Amino acid sequence: MIETFRVGGFAMRYGHFVPRLYNYCRSLGFERQHMLPSRAFCSDESQGYPVMLLAQHFGTFPFDHGRVGGKVAINRHGPYAHHGEDLVLIQASHVGYNPDDGRFGVYQRHRTDGCRFGDCCGKLCGVLRWYEDEYAHACRQVQCGRLNGEPVFQIDNQYLDEGRSEGVFLRLDRIVETPLQPLTVLSTSRVFRAGAAIRQRLGDACFHETAAPIGAALSPDLFHFRRAPAEGPEGHDLLEAALAPVMPALVTSSHPALDAARYVTQAEFDRTYRSILREPAFATKNVLFVSGLNIDVSPREGFRFPFTKFVPWAAYARLRDGRAFLLEQEQLVEALRRMPGENPDCLSFDTTIEQMTTAPEIRIPIG
Repeated sequence: MIETFRVGGFAMRYGHFVPRLYNYCRSLGFERQHMLPSRAFCSDESQGYPVMLLAQHFGTFPFDHGRVGGKVAINRHGPYAHHGEDLVLIQASHVGYNPDDGRFGVYQRHRTDGCRFGDCCGKLCGVLRWYEDEYAHACRQVQCGRLNGEPVFQIDNQYLDEGRSEGVFLRLDRIVETPLQPLTVLSTSRVFRAGAAIRQRLGDACFHETAAPIGAALSPDLFHFRRAPAEGPEGHDLLEAALAPVMPALVTSSHPALDAARYVTQAEFDRTYRSILREPAFATKNVLFVSGLNIDVSPREGFRFPFTKFVPWAAYARLRDGRAFLLEQEQLVEALRRMPGENPDCLSFDTTIEQMTTAPEIRIPIG
């Protein structure tokens, strides 16, 4: 599923995306004085620049649908619907990117001592870390070798204990011959004859006379994870629960943070789309829901804000005149690129702030 969300050819600067989104809303019949955007972004300060652009182009500060990691607080649909008539909800997970070395999941924090690089999204990367560590340990403790010239796997006893509450669990029927019968029992591990299918897949060169770690050959189809749901101040970790089905694919990916963010976007679009279908507060409103990925490039020298790019994934519109439709990735990108890149209604922050500063004072009569 993750690979269906394409990135490179669909990414657009936020400064191009937002005016095109605004003009697309206008093409659907949305009225400027009734439009209210809402953002479902992570709380990371790197998401501030996109929020500023939304306020500048839509002429009002956006409502907040966001939870950590870019999850959508669908229980806020009702209050949101009461604040405007033409509603534009933008959901985006986010991931950092360093163009100097091609790494995803990092962002330079210019307000720290030494301007260190840190995780981005920190929540996503934090969720991944336990799984990555468990996978790396399993890659070392499952070993390929030979016994009397025959290809075998030497498996640490830990991975033969199905009663464990958490960790990596091997799909042994895809790795060793069944029924499970060790050829020899060692002090901390057991040796099994390699299954025919995996022998053919890995080739004889993988099975040396001296046992060696299986490493990256421990592919996602050969294991799964088990972990008790983490409990925090806001209850169970919803982001970790959302990522659980694809964790084997994420920890074996060359870009785990990027793939995690892509998957969250895909899952959140599906979940939020279904919540919009059932939300009575939207019944008399124009609603456009757009989902995508924010790629954060930390500010370069001489610039104050990040070079954030938006990668559209999908959109759903439900309009007051009865029209309703979905736009898949290519359709959404094409629809946006057809729109003018200029917004004649765009606010000037300097002018607006100056007007607010010089406006007559409003006094509060309570002592």
